[in-house]
Amino acid sequence: MPKFNNNDVTRPAIIDHRSPWQASGLEQTQVRTLDTDISAEVCVVGAGIAGLLCALELAERGRSVVVVERSHIAAGDTSATTAHLSAILDSRYFELASMHGEDEARLIASSHLRGIAHIERVVNAYGIDCGFQRVNGFLCAGNADQEKDLAREYSAATAAGLTCELVRRAPLALTGGPALRVANQAQFEPLEFLAGVVNALKQRGVPIYAPVTVTEFDTSSSGEVKLTTSQGKQIRAGHVVVATHSPVNDIAAIHTKQAAYRTYAIAFETSEAATPSLAWDMEDPYHYVRLGIDAQTDRPVLIVGGEDHRVGQDEDTEKNFPRLETWARERFPGAGPIACQWSGQVFEPSDGLAFIGKNPGDDRVLILTGFSGNGMTYSALSAELIADLIQGAAHPFAELYDPKRKPKSASALSSFIQENLNTAAQYTDWLAPGDVANAEEIARGEGAVIRRGVHRIAVYVDNAGSKHELSATCPHLGGVVAWNSAEKSWDCPCHGSRFDCQGKLLTGPAVSDLKPVQPAKDSEVKALSPNEEQASSKSA
Repeated sequence: MPKFNNNDVTRPAIIDHRSPWQASGLEQTQVRTLDTDISAEVCVVGAGIAGLLCALELAERGRSVVVVERSHIAAGDTSATTAHLSAILDSRYFELASMHGEDEARLIASSHLRGIAHIERVVNAYGIDCGFQRVNGFLCAGNADQEKDLAREYSAATAAGLTCELVRRAPLALTGGPALRVANQAQFEPLEFLAGVVNALKQRGVPIYAPVTVTEFDTSSSGEVKLTTSQGKQIRAGHVVVATHSPVNDIAAIHTKQAAYRTYAIAFETSEAATPSLAWDMEDPYHYVRLGIDAQTDRPVLIVGGEDHRVGQDEDTEKNFPRLETWARERFPGAGPIACQWSGQVFEPSDGLAFIGKNPGDDRVLILTGFSGNGMTYSALSAELIADLIQGAAHPFAELYDPKRKPKSASALSSFIQENLNTAAQYTDWLAPGDVANAEEIARGEGAVIRRGVHRIAVYVDNAGSKHELSATCPHLGGVVAWNSAEKSWDCPCHGSRFDCQGKLLTGPAVSDLKPVQPAKDSEVKALSPNEEQASSKSA
């Protein structure tokens, strides 16, 4: 990369908090208002890439489909992806073979290659201009132990059917050591792709309704699912596909099998002219890099990501962007000023594989979740799998990704136990003191949880000095939310629900906002008790 003097690159006081894709204007796409009860063969809940690709596949097969979205198209983590399309996964293939078996490892590799091919097919079938191109992916080793694991991964990935080789160094070198080159991976611009998918859905007469919040799933009727919405309208469908990143249709079944993590990314201005490629290091948490184009400026950018942590469990979130910037500038001295920075959320399954298929106990409700760091390929391979399950056809990946599966190995069981012990420990926050003694200690533009008697209150102080008080109880399963200073949000450390500084829901599995509280004249809070809040949230 061309050399810049990093001493001349100063971090601007205000940095755009967006991804390079978010200037595409997709969120302004026309949607319909849900002003009457509706019915269809299939209702897809969620208008990100997973939901819309499922809807398109079903429509192509002649099904009547409707899509409902809580906010707007691509409101969730489709906008936050760095859009690596790859069969290089968060878990190594030698680990997956150990947990699931060598035959299953071959299916895993095949499924992600098929996911890339599915996106390529949609791009070609509908003439979508989204910069899709095949590239090489590089897994980079940084020390002797990682080099040993890299050699193991070469053998395991080759056995799983990937075309790969060991090379001395990657083009976008994250380390000074060797790398595993995996051929026929890909990259694209996700929101331009999604805009093309939306147009294809319109051509096929598939309506998208927004904003629509589904609050209740009634599966008691034979042959259909009844959805209740906060808009007061009802949706009836033969099958429902829940494509909301984290399922909003059940309380706990799947949430015990996966854990929510925040991940961070920065786009640097660059005049990089190298051949595009994808790269990952082998650290824990790992880092990932690719080249792209900033939709706002139409200029090339170097996209760097990493610094993952459990949602709501990092006491100093503001350190993550500067730490990621330092990491990037040490390895890429050609990186220029920051164009934008953003964060996303991933759900890590305990056994390294996503959950795609029928929701446990509900044959007519299908879920897509646990996509880890491979959300784009999982979204694409889900489309055919979900459509086959609804059609009653056999699919080669159905058993592999079945949400009902149990941990098959000691390591998967250990991960399951550790993550659930971590979640359980978060409920001890009910016994802990507040972050500060009182609201007067909270700086403007910041938030903190305070204690008033048995109550936990989330207090945000806006830039004008006004205090906004909310119940600190997450309406999903009663965890105590934590303040995220870097993103000005309230994050639940139990199952990953997130709310903006005013308590408005950003990310499920919660389906409602944090409840406001009003201080009484005697300074006591008119708030529900924790048990009452949980009961109220379940009935909402």
